[in-house]
Amino acid sequence: MSATVVDRGAGPDAPARSWTSWALVVTESRRMLRNPVPWACLALTIWLMWTVRPEPGEWPGSSYEAMIPAVASLLFGISVAVAVPFHRARHEVAPAAPVSEVQRAIARLVAALPFVGVAAAYTGLVAWRERDLGGLWLGMEPGRTTEAFHTMAELSQLVVLALVAVALGAALGRRVSRLVALVPALFVLWFVVMVYWLFGDPAVTPFSVMQVQPIQLPAGPGTADPLSFPSDWLLVGTPHTSGGWDRQWVSEALAWWHDVWLLGLAALLLGVAWPRRGRRVWLAVGAVLVVAGLVGQHVVIP
Repeated sequence: MSATVVDRGAGPDAPARSWTSWALVVTESRRMLRNPVPWACLALTIWLMWTVRPEPGEWPGSSYEAMIPAVASLLFGISVAVAVPFHRARHEVAPAAPVSEVQRAIARLVAALPFVGVAAAYTGLVAWRERDLGGLWLGMEPGRTTEAFHTMAELSQLVVLALVAVALGAALGRRVSRLVALVPALFVLWFVVMVYWLFGDPAVTPFSVMQVQPIQLPAGPGTADPLSFPSDWLLVGTPHTSGGWDRQWVSEALAWWHDVWLLGLAALLLGVAWPRRGRRVWLAVGAVLVVAGLVGQHVVIP
């Protein structure tokens, strides 16, 4: 296809370039939204979330822990939908093209923003569902609650994870040579993310992608009197632990710092997907946010 030479500087052609960029946003957005994968994954996510409810005899906090990972299938669908158009952009455009490579990347990212809006709407549905259930269960007697709700910081992670899903799809779509390899690669990555208990140790959880609280903190030996612990501790003891008492710890500050870490991760992934021009900026911003998020989480964890 022949390319039209357009002056990059300010001039009468600037409105035409702006209109071309907006038209590209509309075109890419239609293509992404017509992809059936994210919508099928959204339906699966809602079904998985809806099946979560407190059950007698459950592991203390299992319903609370299961609510967040249900979003993994939606994140997978978002990554697939974004990866396809970015895979088409693997080859650099000609310097004389009417829309530059950077403008094309921006247009594709803007076109993916409706999926972030879908994740925000799903977050609101999760908050409503928890209140409809009357709360979730944490801890066991004598330290227990049946009215636990995820904090705003924990729920905001679902929206930030959607940004990570967009960035991951863009990065793999841009850098993986074969489109047929993208889907299994994304499936494996999001499956590992969903296995949240691999990152449950306090020393590891700051590095997790999907952070699921509560975190188990040692409270005392099995011979300790549970009534001797602070009354606001959510306790877990035998037979649920290996002979001792643990504390189920939920922290809104930890969740906010984890969001910072996720934003840094998204920026680093965008740096991988970005054209050569401007790539260092994304990588520098991502590195700063990643370090700040990890340090903040380590400071917060007891």
